[in-house]
Amino acid sequence: MLDFCLENGNEMAIAPYKKDWNYLESSAPPIESIFGWGHVIQKEGLPDGRSNIILEGMGTAKLVSYESTEPFRIAQVEKIKQELNRKDDPDFQNLVEELLVLTKRILLSEGAEENLIMKMNHITKHPFPIDFIASLLNYEFSAKQEILATANIFEKANKLIQIVRSLNMRE
Repeated sequence: MLDFCLENGNEMAIAPYKKDWNYLESSAPPIESIFGWGHVIQKEGLPDGRSNIILEGMGTAKLVSYESTEPFRIAQVEKIKQELNRKDDPDFQNLVEELLVLTKRILLSEGAEENLIMKMNHITKHPFPIDFIASLLNYEFSAKQEILATANIFEKANKLIQIVRSLNMRE
């Protein structure tokens, strides 16, 4: 699969399988219809034939159809254009700052390494800061999917801030 992706533009999607999947009924789990995609920017071969990769997130996509499912899934997707026009809005920037503070607090309480916390200070320069923060935290999967499927960056940030505030109240 990785070789196929590298030969075809280095693009790869990461789609979670649905929670209620029973491996005894089907060898291929049904996947969510909205998922993240990105470019493979680094590949490190391992002695056993597997590989470690670094995938740079490039956005979200929606499953349209399958071209093939064997030996792995090759799909037609519709890339979801993110509405980034609010990124320079002071209200949006304030939301990102609050998300950063609260997320760092959660991660520290969970024992995250300080070097990760320090790297988070650069999140405002990330092309998808809300998706990045959302991916770091442990909360209800359906809420994560809802945030991922939201195209408007301001709406996405507002959904995530409610969750992060709630997580901080539990501490």
